[in-house]
Amino acid sequence: MVSRLFQIVYLLMENDRMSAKDLSERLEVSVRTINRDMEKLSEARIPIYSSRGREGGFSLLPDFVLNKKVLSEEEKSGILSSMRLMGTVAYDDEKEALQRLEEFFGKASQDWIEIDLDNWGEGYFDRERFMLIKEAVLSRKKLEFDYSKRDDVSHRKVCPYKLVFRAQAWYIYGFCEERQDFRYFKFHRIRNLKVIDERFEMLKVPRQEVHYVEPQEPSFVARVAIDKSMAYRAFDELNPEGVIEEKDRFVFTIGEARESWLINYVLSYGDKAEILSPKESRDRIGEMIRNMNSIYF
Repeated sequence: MVSRLFQIVYLLMENDRMSAKDLSERLEVSVRTINRDMEKLSEARIPIYSSRGREGGFSLLPDFVLNKKVLSEEEKSGILSSMRLMGTVAYDDEKEALQRLEEFFGKASQDWIEIDLDNWGEGYFDRERFMLIKEAVLSRKKLEFDYSKRDDVSHRKVCPYKLVFRAQAWYIYGFCEERQDFRYFKFHRIRNLKVIDERFEMLKVPRQEVHYVEPQEPSFVARVAIDKSMAYRAFDELNPEGVIEEKDRFVFTIGEARESWLINYVLSYGDKAEILSPKESRDRIGEMIRNMNSIYF
């Protein structure tokens, strides 16, 4: 329906006047459907008026202008590219709206970038869940779900404000009624998600830094040596700025490391990586390896 409403406005912008019959034939729907669509457009404050008689039909008021000439070619390309990127997580009717814009601008969006949201490490991108949360955000309906943390699973009721993609993961950002605070909730830790029929009023988001669901460890600068046989992975995942090449390895400086992440990350390389500094993290991973050795040998 969204795509059809856009098409109606588009057609009325291109034609001075169109009858309900003409619109129904063009869009392959009934005249009754066109009349209902006109009511929805009027409710949305689109300035459409109708005239009776042989030359009657629907028209846009003269002062309603969306002039494609107002936009430069660069601006048109930017709009189309942005919509194409959003097409990664769009409904079919939103993708059709992109096609309508391409027709309106008289040009196709250049397919110069592609985003695949499937994560090889965490499984496929759950598009249905994404759309469910998106609809809850736009309609201001509350969400209920079970959320897993390190130590337990808790039931949450959340007023969702937006979807956030950060540090290679999707989050819901919203007001948690149980914690009475704004929080981030990671997609892959959410279970039994449902939209409930309770609407909420948007609160003013505090200026101070919002809380994550888990307290963040202090960050520090770390140096890690990684064997050259694993360079393909290291250069994908770490900042190569300031990297030092040695005989059989590369030494990376990680500007904002946190200990639990650093230890898990280095262990994922097996015997192909080593923490050089800080000493406390190096000692901690050494202790963990000794404990692991006592379990297996």
